[in-house]
Amino acid sequence: MWVKDPDTEHVLNSEEGKATVYVVNVGDRDIQIGSHIHLADVNEDLLFFTDLEAATAAEAALTDPERVWSERIADARALAHQRSKTPGVAPWGYRLDIPPGDSMRFSPENAPSDAIEVVPIGGRRRVPGLRKDKQADDVDLD
Repeated sequence: MWVKDPDTEHVLNSEEGKATVYVVNVGDRDIQIGSHIHLADVNEDLLFFTDLEAATAAEAALTDPERVWSERIADARALAHQRSKTPGVAPWGYRLDIPPGDSMRFSPENAPSDAIEVVPIGGRRRVPGLRKDKQADDVDLD
């Protein structure tokens, strides 16, 4: 990052409003998320959990040999946090707490993920429609 005055302190992601999530990838390939992507709009194969216990239960459901794959995924999805508009609850209105331009990759083999820090999307708190099944105009996060 280019900084005009290197002695000036720049806060990239404030501590206010941070949350912790755990991620489970129910797909068959790695999924990468960039630093400023609205988490509620990412690939539907990524499931978000606000506590490790629920994420671990989802992973147990996914590895249950007694059930067919579609039932396993349905059980894991039932435990995940709903992505619908719930202000103040990740993943709605949140992005990854990583440096601008960076990204994180989530693999189906590494589930649940380690604790992932997320921060509220700042600025005007509006995001454009990113997916074909979502509206194309901006979404107000408040």
